[in-house]
Parts: sequence; C-alpha cells; structure tokens
Amino acid sequence: MDSLCDLGLTSYEDRAYRALLSIGTGTAARVAEESGVPKGRIYDALGGLRSRGLVREQTAGEPKRYVAVEPEIAVDRLVEARTRELSERIETMEDEREDLVDRLAGTGTPEDAFWTAAVGAADSRELLFERLDAADERVVVAAEAVSSQFEIGEEGDAVLDRLLSAVRRGVEVSVMLSPGVFDDARDAVDDERAAAALGQSPFELRVTDAMYGTFHLIDGTEVCLEVPDPLAPDRLFGMLDLRDPTFAARVEEGFAEAWGDATPIADV
Repeated sequence: MDSLCDLGLTSYEDRAYRALLSIGTGTAARVAEESGVPKGRIYDALGGLRSRGLVREQTAGEPKRYVAVEPEIAVDRLVEARTRELSERIETMEDEREDLVDRLAGTGTPEDAFWTAAVGAADSRELLFERLDAADERVVVAAEAVSSQFEIGEEGDAVLDRLLSAVRRGVEVSVMLSPGVFDDARDAVDDERAAAALGQSPFELRVTDAMYGTFHLIDGTEVCLEVPDPLAPDRLFGMLDLRDPTFAARVEEGFAEAWGDATPIADV
C-alpha cells in the first residue's frame, strides 16, 4: 500500500493525518497550512478522520486543536473497518449471485454448433473443469487411458471432487473406465473417498475393455474430447470442446452401447 487512501481515506484525509503526525498537534488552520488541504475542505477532512478514530479533538478553548493517534492504531482501525466493509460486500454479492445467474441464464444459449480447443495439459485440465462445473443435467465420463503428464492420484482426486460437486447439484454422473485406468485409480484414490463416491446417487461407475479414447459428455449436447500427441500417444496434446447436439448424440449412442455391456462397480 502506498497511502492510507488504499484503506479508504480520501486524499485530503490522508494528507491531513500525515500533517498532524508531522506537527504533533495543531489547529485546523495549522493542519491546512502544513498539509496543503484547502481551508474550505480541512474541517471535512478532520471530521472524517475523527469519525474513523484516527484523530482526537481538544474541545476546551478556541480554536480547537487536533492530534493524530499513533500510526499502528490508525492502520489497525482502518484495516478492521475495511475488512468489515469488504465482508459486507461479499455477503451482498453472495446473496445476489443466484438471482443474477438466473437472469443471465434466461437470455438463452447459442443453438449453432461451436467448438473451442485448449493446448497442453494445464490448459486442457482448466477447460475440462470449467465445463464439468457448468453441467446442469448429466455428465458422462469415459476414460481409456490417463496421460503420462498427469499424476493419477492428484488428477483422480481433482476430477472426483468436480463430479461429486455435480452430483450435489443434482447432476447425474456416469463414469466408464478401462480396466487399466480403474486399477490405477483404485490404487491412487483414497478408499474412503472412493466408497463415499460410489454411495452417492446419482453416481454410477462401470468398467469395460470395449472402449476407445477418452471423452466427457455434458448435458447431452457438448463433448470434451482428449487429443493425444501424435508423436507421443501416451501424452496429451490438447482438449477439444465441441458443442454440437448431432455429434453429441452419436457419442451418446456409442457410450450407451458400451455402458450396457460394462461391469457395474458397487464398492472398492
């Protein structure tokens, strides 16, 4: 922070407080002279400082004299006041969040097909998490393999957190893994957390070796498709996000066929 203005003071209040620190005590006229605050504004500045508990006023005798409280006390009081103000603003924003989301959602979503892409493991992960967080009705996860760039324990926990958050929103979640990914995930993810996930509804996990590729189907209209590096198939090149109901329907059809033959997993 460069000045007390960062904690809510006006520039005149900041200058008046610093002037009082410099001269010790003084009248309003003396403070105006030392600080350069116009005489017509000095009483407003001193009044603002007094209301914040940053100066004390000697009322006996005329003219009134002022003294600044110690900097440590002044800064603490400003920080406390700023903290209360920000907390109240945060509470107000949280209270209004749902209403704003509802009003924005009421504007509708684009019907035309749309796609975007992320390149690299970190950006792909961010894109995927964004789309999982946006799910309203259903999430389908199909994973044949995990990129060598990801630590499956950390990555598995992060994805599981997102999926469980979706479940708590009432989103149906169906996860289908290859035997290899299932074994690796079972070894990496804490048993208690895995058991808690399997006990959630609507969350269902199945295993099958009759699948190819890794993708996430969101609300039946959007597909996040992992793209392997052509020069290193065990590494992730990027992530395609395709919002195309026709393509999503094809993916859904293929998933449903494999899902019907997959083995349900009820516990770990």
